[in-house]
Amino acid sequence: MCHPWLAAGVAGFLGVVITREIVPVLRRGDVAASPDQGLLGAGLRAWFRERIDPLVDALLAAGIRADWVTAVQLAISVLCGAAYAYGWLFTGGWLLLTGGTFDVLDGSMARKRGAASARGAFVDSVVDRYGECAVFLGLAAYFRDGWTLWAVLAAAFGAFMVSYTRARGEGLGVACAIGLLQRPERYVIIGIGSLIGSLAAHLTCAPAAAYGVLVVGILAVAVLANVTALQRAAAIVRHLALA
Repeated sequence: MCHPWLAAGVAGFLGVVITREIVPVLRRGDVAASPDQGLLGAGLRAWFRERIDPLVDALLAAGIRADWVTAVQLAISVLCGAAYAYGWLFTGGWLLLTGGTFDVLDGSMARKRGAASARGAFVDSVVDRYGECAVFLGLAAYFRDGWTLWAVLAAAFGAFMVSYTRARGEGLGVACAIGLLQRPERYVIIGIGSLIGSLAAHLTCAPAAAYGVLVVGILAVAVLANVTALQRAAAIVRHLALA
């Protein structure tokens, strides 16, 4: 059952938000993709952190700890995976973007409170891996009967290789956080792809539209995540060769 008028209302609301918030950032010209800032660029990343900064202050004023936010992020990621597994793509998209927001919140809270530590960074990294695993497991369950399952597996492999190359490089004394498709880009591509696809499906009353848009997003992540992992591997190899 489709709901074209409801979808049109949601799409209109999102259009207004994008026009008011994102377009001015794009006009400043500091959103070009770069190896250091990924596809989102420095401008969009700075804009997002500015928008959540009041929420960081409010959570700290309420006595909320960064560890609690990290735990909530993991719970949201598990729910996101379950939503995808059941085919609730719109819900899954919102949960994925929400989980990504919480991923930024906990680090910002720890730094602003002066409580950033090696322990917190380690716990956050472990939670990120489990959370992303839950999301990809949900997508794999949803696409289990078609060729798209292989794209999901390739995207998951690329995502974990992006993290592994950075961690292994740091273990060898080489800091390497470059790459076009870092974790925020993965959240944005799959999350927004889920939302746009779901809205398109309701607007056109064609369920295949939701499937198609999300598949394109997954394919993009599958390719670009592995490219990013190779970018990092090449950069680390060059650095070690010169050491």
